[in-house]
Amino acid sequence: MKAVFLTLCFAVAVLAQDKYESANDNFDISEVLGNDRLLHAYANCLLNKGPCTPEVKNVKDKLPEALATRCAKCTDKQKQTGKALAQEVKKNHPETWKQLVAMYDPEGKYQQAWKDFLQE
Repeated sequence: MKAVFLTLCFAVAVLAQDKYESANDNFDISEVLGNDRLLHAYANCLLNKGPCTPEVKNVKDKLPEALATRCAKCTDKQKQTGKALAQEVKKNHPETWKQLVAMYDPEGKYQQAWKDFLQE
């Protein structure tokens, strides 16, 4: 019985590692969406044009993998936050969106996958 319990604990630990850290999942996205200055500061970090907060640096480090895997390791909250930010930037800050796409998907490999992801 002990062996079964230890095996289950190990399996849960392995599965938990398949997701990104959820420490910042309580991030208030409305604060960013309602503040163009803050949104541009975050975008500048992602575009290597400005300083990064630790939270945005963490996103920046994981962004290439998240794009390539369609956010497979994202928690549900991270997916919601990512969608909201992407939709806001794409709709209301198209120049910034173009710069982000040019930097993170210059070959257009992820365009269709991300269109689908944003519409889910």
